Amino acid sequence: MRSIFTTLIVSLVLVAASSCNSNKGNDGSQETGAITSIADINKQDGEKYIATLLKNDTAYVKTESGLCYKILEEGEGDNFKATDTVDVIYVGKHIDGSQFDSSNGDIVPFPLQNVVAGFREVIMLMKPGAKAIAVIPSHLGYGVQGQGPIGPNETLVFELTTVELHKN
Repeated sequence: MRSIFTTLIVSLVLVAASSCNSNKGNDGSQETGAITSIADINKQDGEKYIATLLKNDTAYVKTESGLCYKILEEGEGDNFKATDTVDVIYVGKHIDGSQFDSSNGDIVPFPLQNVVAGFREVIMLMKPGAKAIAVIPSHLGYGVQGQGPIGPNETLVFELTTVELHKN
């Protein structure tokens, strides 16, 4: 009797364990979306943020790459080139408005060859003295790996002023 009871308990445990580990739905199809990664959530939140922004503020422009930006002040002179080092004042924020980085009002030289693609792209759309807000989707920022306080697939918001071409 004891061995039948033990066999029954072991069988029930095995059935329960296999159903917990299964990725199949009741109809035998593969379940999707049961567990969503933080990278997927961040990407979806960023896409929603950009869509809402473009819908509610017609001053924003979306480039072919997916960068969204709004020029607040035009600036004067020639646009910067990808090989330039540009003096910038900036504040970096998450889409919830919390700040992750800032130059604290100081001028910081940025070699455009050494920054994320979205930051480089918006700077190249600006002239010296320009002010802008840039919304950088994750594929133009730090991508799925993130960086420090920037999570995987996060969309970033930068308020920036290009001061001038950096003088060495």
